[in-house]
Amino acid sequence: MSEDSAHEDIAVPIAASLAEFTDKLIARRGVEQSDLLFGGQIGPATKALSARTNSIGVGDKTPDFSLPTAEGGIWNLGEHLAQGKSSSLVVVFYRGTWCGYCNIYLRGLLEARSLLSDANAALIAVSPEAAPTSAHNASAGGGATFPVLIDHGGKIAEQFGLTFEMDDAAKNILKGSGFNLEERNADGRWILPVPGTFVIDRSGHIVYAHVDADYRNRPEPQEIVAMCRSLRR
Repeated sequence: MSEDSAHEDIAVPIAASLAEFTDKLIARRGVEQSDLLFGGQIGPATKALSARTNSIGVGDKTPDFSLPTAEGGIWNLGEHLAQGKSSSLVVVFYRGTWCGYCNIYLRGLLEARSLLSDANAALIAVSPEAAPTSAHNASAGGGATFPVLIDHGGKIAEQFGLTFEMDDAAKNILKGSGFNLEERNADGRWILPVPGTFVIDRSGHIVYAHVDADYRNRPEPQEIVAMCRSLRR
């Protein structure tokens, strides 16, 4: 993809793609089942967020962490910051490649990768999903352009105050569609992160945070790029 096409694609609001996906999902599953699926995830996520005492946000120091990569290596936040190669780091917590909303959002960020690069920003994705599923899908057929980290049991997502578990009705609907997270997640459980996007500066502090219990809502890539540009040096 050329830089010109990246500028072109990022001009299309990701919200429109997410809304279109929701409409298609409702048309395919029906209103009743869709409501159970949405409510069975958004409700528990909202409750979990409201009960948190350890959530972190803008101005907070990012907790240091190390996680295995989908390729079998180890990625460490402290080491990344110490290298000083990037002006900012975008950390995306996503539920898994089974989630169409997550895939749309990650594709939007991939399409903006040249703009993030121009802003001297690095990007990592953190998911409870086991490899090689994460690595294969995040590559989008063109080779992974960012580390995909495997968060066993959602331990790092928990440090950010993001973890929750959907209700049984939603689980059964997903199982009926062939999405059994006990088999897809690295620790064999249904623990998921509330989708969160954080921008971290060179000092390790959070300068931008977008967390929404309604997983159908994601920030626009332009918003992320703009924040990273403001930190470029």
